[in-house]
Amino acid sequence: MIAPVIVAVHELDADGARFDLALPADHAAFAGHFPGQPVLPGVVQVDWAVQLAETHLASGLPAALDYQVKFRRVVPPGGVLALELRIDRERGALAFTYRAGGEIVSSGRIRLLPA
Repeated sequence: MIAPVIVAVHELDADGARFDLALPADHAAFAGHFPGQPVLPGVVQVDWAVQLAETHLASGLPAALDYQVKFRRVVPPGGVLALELRIDRERGALAFTYRAGGEIVSSGRIRLLPA
């Protein structure tokens, strides 16, 4: 598990939050993916959404069962990535949207396995 570098947490309500995440070039998430042209792996984006929902939204849903994700552009190191989470406890689902500079870079919905 690779932890995100949290710059700020903005609680929206009990079922949602927004996070500002730093993307330093030396972060472990970029190691080996890809040498010479590092990008933030999609699997890391999904993992961070699940980790942060568990930690900050007390989701009680610690693991992804399946997911649908749309990647719109690659995320290089540097800058800040905004992540918005919204949990639907009744359906056991987590929706997420990552933005860089206000532009959506990826979004999806994760069906979660109850603890």
